[in-house]
Amino acid sequence: MDLKTVAVQVVNKYLKKKNMAMCLRDILPRSGLSFSDRQYVADIVHDVVRWKKLYDDILEKTDIVKSADAYVNLAIAEKQNSWSTDSFEIKHSVSPYVASILKNKIKWIKYLNEKPPTTLCINFNKSNANEVINILETEGLPAEKSNIETAILTSSVGRYSTVITKNFAHVQDESSQLISFLVVSLGDYILDFCAGNGGKSLAMASISMNSKKIYAFDINPKKRLVLEKRLKDYNAEIIVTDKPSNKKFDVVLVDAPCTGIGAARRNPEAKYVEGPGDYPDMQQKILDDAAKKVKPGGFLFYSVCTFTPSETNEVVKKFIKEKDFKVTNLNNLNYNKFLKKTRYGAFIFLPKADIFFISLLKKQEGETVIYSK
Repeated sequence: MDLKTVAVQVVNKYLKKKNMAMCLRDILPRSGLSFSDRQYVADIVHDVVRWKKLYDDILEKTDIVKSADAYVNLAIAEKQNSWSTDSFEIKHSVSPYVASILKNKIKWIKYLNEKPPTTLCINFNKSNANEVINILETEGLPAEKSNIETAILTSSVGRYSTVITKNFAHVQDESSQLISFLVVSLGDYILDFCAGNGGKSLAMASISMNSKKIYAFDINPKKRLVLEKRLKDYNAEIIVTDKPSNKKFDVVLVDAPCTGIGAARRNPEAKYVEGPGDYPDMQQKILDDAAKKVKPGGFLFYSVCTFTPSETNEVVKKFIKEKDFKVTNLNNLNYNKFLKKTRYGAFIFLPKADIFFISLLKKQEGETVIYSK
């Protein structure tokens, strides 16, 4: 099948249904295309979504009907590189809300509009870096070691590789892998409080080679079932619980739901969010619940894949005013050079990864600590 035709099919579905990743998953695997051809189509689709607002401006001002074919033509011609506009929102193809946050952070917005590699997290309980790289190269896929020892950079079609089907690795952004490294360095009894499908739990089991006692909980029963299956496939020793454990832990990881703008390179739809919505209240509630699971002297590790003030520093600021925790200095953690510090935590800036905010909060032992505004 003609590559442009497949790209138009995916974009047409996206225009009707949204959710770019789902549209790609629905069409590419059954397209009959080779890995390299799937990569070409995926790149076109990503470009259409990444530059959708700018492409809308081009089509409107040139009186071309907005159609899947028209968007794909613009992406193939890379029209985003030649179209001139004075509008920051249109030039960088973002919502007014995202523009208001990033107008003074030009490096950030340019970074979020770059094409990212796909990053794999090696499962050390079943494989190793050399084996994963050899398999990828045999399949004609790029394979490059990155800054975190579990991380291998490849192309987007690497997700269809044998290393994935054999559970030698899973697709996971490098910043997420870094968070897993940091968490396992802080204690032996760990609770992943918002585990989802278990990406970070699996990474922690891999990094520690099952030497840590890892518990995983998510409020969504379907996600817990997915994780239970994955841990068997990955030889990962993780205890999945259907309700928050009554135990107290050395470290509780709260990788909270968020706007996801920090992952806009991989998911450009995130650039068009119109505000934080209910996320800050949700994040506050989750932190409050998770705090009950931390032992005295233990750590609460907060992470979100975003950089909005209301989901990052402001959440932590409010939390420590009300709880017996204080923000802990991150200078002594591994990979410190990739952390851009703030008063209440840090942003992760790995060269080819998502932008995450993290905050390490230590539970006080004994007396209550009062925090000033």
